[in-house]
Amino acid sequence: MARRDPEEARDLGLWTAGWLAVLLVGGLWWVGDLALQWPVLLVPLIWTLVALRPRRRL
Repeated sequence: MARRDPEEARDLGLWTAGWLAVLLVGGLWWVGDLALQWPVLLVPLIWTLVALRPRRRL
């Protein structure tokens, strides 16, 4: 398995976190109660923070 360079890994992580947030908000709006289930949205926030952490260059 080939390793990604740090910029590519960050971009992929941010792209994934963004789509995860969009899908979670859409799902909560459609079938859930956003006022009650908003903590679910912490998952893409944490994902974003992990994607933005400093990485070593190889």
